[in-house]
Amino acid sequence: MELFRHPSILGWGAAALAALLYFRYRAGLRRLETARRLLGPSYELFAAGPGAARRRLRGLLYMCALGLLVLAAAGPQWGVELTPVTDLKGNIVIAVDTSLSMAARDMKPSRLENARLLLGAIAENFADYRIGVVAFAGEAYVQCPLTTDQEAVSYFASALTPGMLPVQGTDFSSAIETTLAMLSRYGGQKVMVLITDGEDHSTVLDTALKAAEEQNLKIFTIGIGTPDGELIPITDSAGNLMEHKKDNAGKTVVTRLGEAELMKIAGRTGAAYLRYSGPDSAAADVRRAVGALDLERSKGKGRGHFKNRYQWPLAAALLLLLIELLVMEKGFRLESRWFRRPPAAAALLLCLAGAANAGPAALARKGNSAYDEKDWAKAFEYYSRAQERDPADKRLQFNSGDAFYRMEEYAKAREFYEQAAADPKLAARASYNRGNALFKAGDLQGAITSYKAALRLDPGDENALFNLQKALEQKKKNSCNDPKEDKKDKDKKEQEKKDQQKKDQDKKDQKQKEEEKKSEQEKKKAEAREKARQILEMMKEKEKAAAREQNPAQQALRQAGKPPPRPRMEDW
Repeated sequence: MELFRHPSILGWGAAALAALLYFRYRAGLRRLETARRLLGPSYELFAAGPGAARRRLRGLLYMCALGLLVLAAAGPQWGVELTPVTDLKGNIVIAVDTSLSMAARDMKPSRLENARLLLGAIAENFADYRIGVVAFAGEAYVQCPLTTDQEAVSYFASALTPGMLPVQGTDFSSAIETTLAMLSRYGGQKVMVLITDGEDHSTVLDTALKAAEEQNLKIFTIGIGTPDGELIPITDSAGNLMEHKKDNAGKTVVTRLGEAELMKIAGRTGAAYLRYSGPDSAAADVRRAVGALDLERSKGKGRGHFKNRYQWPLAAALLLLLIELLVMEKGFRLESRWFRRPPAAAALLLCLAGAANAGPAALARKGNSAYDEKDWAKAFEYYSRAQERDPADKRLQFNSGDAFYRMEEYAKAREFYEQAAADPKLAARASYNRGNALFKAGDLQGAITSYKAALRLDPGDENALFNLQKALEQKKKNSCNDPKEDKKDKDKKEQEKKDQQKKDQDKKDQKQKEEEKKSEQEKKKAEAREKARQILEMMKEKEKAAAREQNPAQQALRQAGKPPPRPRMEDW
């Protein structure tokens, strides 16, 4: 038997305690030497007085308490006790077939309605399990991640409808692979409940079953339907029957319960096949079958271990610390006055303590206390004062956002969460809370964006995933049920079209004005050229008239018909 559960802690603790004793002894010697130099002959009174004895007693009690704390941390143990080994808790994924064949009404009111009732009953019977929901048809999708919240499971189960998935058909291998991916990061027992009518169109089912065997996944299959079969109804949005489904050749399709494939799947994984007879009885049968697997694995097993007795040295250490606090160096003395003014040094210490209490950490603690008391406005006041003293601490902005969120002032809460998201350590939680504030404010698209940002920073945040799915469903519901939004979009598009037409017309008018201006300029230039030509002609006429007036003899000869005389050539 080992006397201590953690002997390494005992060794390191003993070494640290010995070092502390050594340094305390050296400090005591230095203190006595200092007192000898300062007090001189009065040193003996200081070293042998009652105060010195009380100091030594307090030191002894303190060191003994530390030794007992180290002893308690090492885990002293004696005596043997047996504890049963049980492994009754685990993880269960319920895969529900949502293909069009599940709308058949051979099980009233329909196969899928009975599957939803069965899913809720299984969730109630497996309250001590983590439960997830997978919807599958031609492909599989996670409808609800693994959770212990039964309300969430019921909420997602209510959203299951025939033909809800984009790829139709029935593919068991896709459902099994999706389930294995969900359970891969969890320990404990892994169980899958496959609720379907058994019409499988998968080509790689054997590969999926081999992977399930390797990961010890037990697949319980529950067949819903009748072997005789039933027609598949096609209904409108109000649930009224329009026609029955037909194949490519135009023949009416009859869907029948395929039990052979379901028995094969259950047998390969060491589970069982059940034919659906009612939600409560089927859920109870699944619980008994899973419980039988657990009992078979843990039957008659137990483990013995030594009892941990850390409580005794821990209690003794706490008692010694309490006694050490009660021992005073000066003993007990009643003061004769109600109030004594502290000396200058003590007053300085009190001022420093007050300044420390007014620091950002103290203000943040006061804000937390007010927040716990649901006094949101007062909590924000303390957070804002602390933020003034320490603007770099994004935690204060995060807490301020929480206070505004509680006061239902979601716009201000969103602003503080955006500021807090600048801190990488707070970015995931701030994005998640910002999404909650936007969801409360009615901004579904903003909430979806924030939840996606939170999941990128922390992919394991199941709350963010749940809220994201809820926001997406709400957005889809609003888009389907709110014609005002469509009208707004239509009006917006028409207004954009009118604005674009107006812009085009403005451009056309501007171009026409430029052309008219250019034409007017050309016209003015032509008029200026014509005017210049006329002026030139007038000047020429004036020059001719002046020339005729200067030479009257030549003019007379021209009138007589004689040519004017030629100039006389001279020989130079």
